[in-house]
Amino acid sequence: MKRRVLALTVLLVLALTMSAQAIESRGAAFKPVLSFNGTTAFCYADCKCGNPSDKVEATLTLYQGSTYVDSWSDSGKDSVFISGECTVKSGKSYTLTLTYSINGTAKPSVSTTATCP
Repeated sequence: MKRRVLALTVLLVLALTMSAQAIESRGAAFKPVLSFNGTTAFCYADCKCGNPSDKVEATLTLYQGSTYVDSWSDSGKDSVFISGECTVKSGKSYTLTLTYSINGTAKPSVSTTATCP
């Protein structure tokens, strides 16, 4: 229970930080975030188009090297918040990739890489 509360707190702080950055840019914001707490990976992306009529479809995929680990998807109008967590191995490097489309048009994927301590 304590671990779950910590995980939700971390996600909330990250979400608020990302929302503030998106507001500052006043436009589209698509950036995945990958963090670790022990051997748990926390993955999220706050995808905002900046146009309330746009349909966003997005998928976050976590890889260890070229090996698929897990993925999460969602869709919505103007913005989508995707988050997930999974168990990973200490000392290994992981890549979180965000693939998305706006109004059915695929956009270039965005990735971030981090190593689990």
